[in-house]
Amino acid sequence: MPRIKAGEIHLNYADEGEGEPFLFIPGLMGLLNAWDFQIPHFSKNYRCITFDHRGTGESDKPDNAYSTDYIAQDAVGLLDALGIERAHVAGTSTGGCVLQNLALDYPDRLRCCIFTNTWTKADPYMTRLQTSRKQIAQAYGTEEYIKFSSLWTCGATQFHNMYENLLELEERQKATIAPVEVLVARLDMTLTHDRKSELTKIDKPSLIIAAKDDALTPPYFAQELQSYIEGSELVVLEEGGHYSYRRSHGEWNRAAEAFLKKNEGKI
Repeated sequence: MPRIKAGEIHLNYADEGEGEPFLFIPGLMGLLNAWDFQIPHFSKNYRCITFDHRGTGESDKPDNAYSTDYIAQDAVGLLDALGIERAHVAGTSTGGCVLQNLALDYPDRLRCCIFTNTWTKADPYMTRLQTSRKQIAQAYGTEEYIKFSSLWTCGATQFHNMYENLLELEERQKATIAPVEVLVARLDMTLTHDRKSELTKIDKPSLIIAAKDDALTPPYFAQELQSYIEGSELVVLEEGGHYSYRRSHGEWNRAAEAFLKKNEGKI
């Protein structure tokens, strides 16, 4: 996969298919592989772009400068570098927070928003969980952090039904993971993200997807996000955990396709 200068840093990215641009933003793990069940599917009809976050994969890993705002700037820089004016954008988890920033700060670059397994502002539950992940990384190192995090992000159903796939994703994470200090900075950005008071300003067609068994970002976050974005649609999957777009990729892809088809000509 190639690297490209996107603003101030170099990003590792993938660019497949032809048609209207469709940008996929990963979550906190930050690896473009997260979208392995979407890119082959949607690239039949769209130009699909995704990337490793700063601080992950083969993208640059600066010692500091981590926030959902910086990653939004990176996404815009990537679109600029690829000569893309506007795109459909899907963001999962932390990527959904990045998408909130894009929708508020760069609305002219978006056709629509697909938020999945994301949140508005860290509450006491999420704060305790993310703090525990940070403490695991600091006390036991990167490999134990990855193993602990997978319990929450993949959930029991993926350990039971997609274990080999889960291990493959972990292997790239282990091979490319940043130092603990960068991990901590990235975890901190999930705790400081807060555009809640501005979310009513989002006016792009928006789909919000959640899963009933998501232990990291329970569906009440999705319900809250929908309440702020006028006209937004909410789909709650029966199963899938935090990585519902992987575990229940068929359902996720169908929901996204139906949303895009419904809004043809409007976006």
